[in-house]
Amino acid sequence: MDYSKLELLFEQQLKLMEMFVNQQTGPASPSSNPNHTMLPSVDGIVNSISQFNYDPEANVTFDTWYQRYEDLFTVDLASQDDAWKVRVLLRKLGPAEYERYCNLILPQKPRDNCFDDTIKLLREHFGDHSSLFSIRYRFLKLAMNENDDFLTHVGTVNRECERFRLRSLTDDQFKALILICSLQSPRFTDIRTRLLNQLEQNPKLTLHDIADEYQRLINLQKDTHLVESTPPRSSDIRALRKSKNLPSSTPDPPTSSNVPRKITHTRPTSQNTTKKTPPSPC
Repeated sequence: MDYSKLELLFEQQLKLMEMFVNQQTGPASPSSNPNHTMLPSVDGIVNSISQFNYDPEANVTFDTWYQRYEDLFTVDLASQDDAWKVRVLLRKLGPAEYERYCNLILPQKPRDNCFDDTIKLLREHFGDHSSLFSIRYRFLKLAMNENDDFLTHVGTVNRECERFRLRSLTDDQFKALILICSLQSPRFTDIRTRLLNQLEQNPKLTLHDIADEYQRLINLQKDTHLVESTPPRSSDIRALRKSKNLPSSTPDPPTSSNVPRKITHTRPTSQNTTKKTPPSPC
């Protein structure tokens, strides 16, 4: 074999060995290390938080929205101070939500509250204000549409069951719920409203309590109709007018203290007067 060819082959082998050594001893680049992970920047974390728009009918409350990003504020952004996190949080409110929050906390300013207090106020003002009866009634009327995804509907049922508070529901409460739900006729509108008010004030209302309250309301309605259907008689009106014309109280009898004294002038008599005789002439 030619000497020049052997020399060229030897040089190529040296270059290959140098490249191999550099790969083994040199600094690992991010692309060559599969375990290398890039930490997200603060701006990237903030930009990943979507805007909050309050919609209680669709179960979009601040509590459900914050559950999604709570770890970002408490873990990824834990090194930031409270004032910075409050500014970021309020920047993620929609225009209507931000204006409503500022109006509700007046005369305070948004910067006056710490992060925990801001979370508490937002949960209070943008929470689910539905009554327990309303939540349970909507749950009983829950139905799946033809175009709904089955697994999504399963999740909805699971969520509404938790809001239903099945663990705290007693037999009497369930019976009262079914009874009030059955009063669907317009005739029972007033009674249904009053019973719902009673149930809201006393969640432990029993069927016996509802029956007593129903009877009391029926009696009140009967008494009201009785007064409306019985016009006043003319004799009652005349007696009322006559009583109005009478003096309110009888005068006090005369006494020596309140009767004025009558002053009388008496003429002098002959017994207590002496008649003077004229003087005799000189």
